[in-house]
Amino acid sequence: MIVQNEEMIRKRYNVFLIVLMILLCIIGFGLIASASNILDTGKYKLVVSQVIWFCLGFVLFFVFSIIDYRILTNFYVIIYLIMIGLLLYVDINGINVLGGQRWIKIGPLSFQPSEISKLLMVIFFAKVVSMQENINAFENLAKVLFFAIIPIIFVLKQPDLGTASVFVAIIVTILFVAGLSLRYFYIAMGALAVFIPIAWEFILLDYQKDRVRILFNPELDPLGKGWQVMYSKIAIGSGRLFGKGLFMGTINRLNYLPVKESDFIFGVAGEEIGFIGCIIIIVLYSLLIINLIKIASDCKDKIGSYIVAGIAGMFGFQMFVNIAMTLGIMPVTGIPLPFISYGGSSMLTSMASLGIVQNIYRENIKTMF
Repeated sequence: MIVQNEEMIRKRYNVFLIVLMILLCIIGFGLIASASNILDTGKYKLVVSQVIWFCLGFVLFFVFSIIDYRILTNFYVIIYLIMIGLLLYVDINGINVLGGQRWIKIGPLSFQPSEISKLLMVIFFAKVVSMQENINAFENLAKVLFFAIIPIIFVLKQPDLGTASVFVAIIVTILFVAGLSLRYFYIAMGALAVFIPIAWEFILLDYQKDRVRILFNPELDPLGKGWQVMYSKIAIGSGRLFGKGLFMGTINRLNYLPVKESDFIFGVAGEEIGFIGCIIIIVLYSLLIINLIKIASDCKDKIGSYIVAGIAGMFGFQMFVNIAMTLGIMPVTGIPLPFISYGGSSMLTSMASLGIVQNIYRENIKTMF
C-alpha cells in the first residue's frame, strides 16, 4: 500500500521540483533572518512575513496544480485584460516607493502587480502563440507582439526596466520554443544595436543612465549610487570559500549593504555562506531550470510546453540578472531572486507558477514514462 501511494504521488507530482522549491525557500528564510539582523534587534517581522507568504504560496501551488491549465488558457482574453487593468491602475493610483510607482495598497496589505503580471504574460502569450498556424508569418508575429508590447509599455512607465526585461525574456523564450526562425532574432539584435543609442539619448531616465555608468565604474559615486554595487562586491569577496557564518557577516550586520533582504540578498549569501554556499544556490536554480526544460520538451501539448518554457525563461532570467547585478557585471535593477528574496508578490507568483507546471506535468505524464 505504501509503495502504491508513493507511485501515485510520483505520477501526480514532480517531487524533485517540489524539493528544489522548498530548499530555495528555506535558504531564503535563513538569509532574510540574517539580513534583518534578528539576533541584534530581536525583530522577526520580515522572517515571519516571508514564512506566511510561503504558506499562502504553498496553498496556491496546490490549487493551481489541480486546476487544468487548459481551462486557464481558455480565459486568455480575460487574463490579458486583468493584466492591463492592474498595470493601468498602478499608473493611476499606485504607491511610489524608491522612485518607482509600482505598488497597490489594499488596507494593510500592498502588492506589486508587475510581479503577478509576469505569470499572466506567460499564460496569455503561450496561448496566443499556440493559436497561430505559422508563427514565422510576419503578420502573425506582428499581431502577437503588438499585444505583448502594450503591458511592457505600462511597466516601463512605472518605471520598472527590470520587470520589463523579464517580460521580454518570457516572450523570447516562448517564441524560440515555438520555432520562430532565427532570422527574426538576428533582425531583433540588429534593431537593438540601433535602438540602444536612441534609448540612451531620448528614453532612459537619468538614474537609469547612472546605473549603467556605475556598472563600469562604481567609484564615480562611491557614497551614492555606486554604494550598493561596491559593498555587494566587497561582501561577496570577503566571504571567501566558506563564508563568515550565518548572522556573522560584518558588512551585513553594520548595514552597509542597502536593500539586502531582497534585491541584494545574494550579497548576504556571499559574505555569510561563502563561495560554496553561493554555488549550492546556483546549482539548485540550475537543477530547477533543467527540470523545467525537460518537462517542456516532453510535454505532448504545445500550449503546456510553451507555458513551462516561459516560466523557465522567467526564473532563469531573474536568477541570472539578480546574481549578475550583485557581482557588478549588470546594471542594478529591482529584479528579485525567486523564492529567496523577501517579498510576498514574488513568492506567491513563483509558487503559483510551479503549481501550473505541476498540473502540466501530471496531465502529460503518460508521454514521460
